[in-house]
Amino acid sequence: MILSIFLFIISFITLDIVGTVFYIGLLLLSFFVVGKFFKMNGDKWRTLFEFGKGTGFYFMIFFPYLVMLVVLFGASKMWFDMINFKYNILGSLSVITLLTLIILFKFPKMKKMVNNKILLKN
Repeated sequence: MILSIFLFIISFITLDIVGTVFYIGLLLLSFFVVGKFFKMNGDKWRTLFEFGKGTGFYFMIFFPYLVMLVVLFGASKMWFDMINFKYNILGSLSVITLLTLIILFKFPKMKKMVNNKILLKN
């Protein structure tokens, strides 16, 4: 029983770290693809980020995040199945819930910073 709980905690922390690294990779990849596909320069990036009071910026941030959550849910379910964790769906949902709560608590601060930057430019 104690070994099972210890394995769950280690898996939980490891999956959160893997999810974070995967998100950063997806975020950088999305910026790279958009930059190459639309031949972005500084003015085009500024226009994209300021579109709709930061809606373009939020889309560039949240789309890779949603992709990461979907992929991480499948990966964590598969991992918890492999280690024969009794409540594999609950474990997978707890990993996703933690990552979602983090973004929900940080979003108002990020939104305030983006709005202040946009207001300073205008």
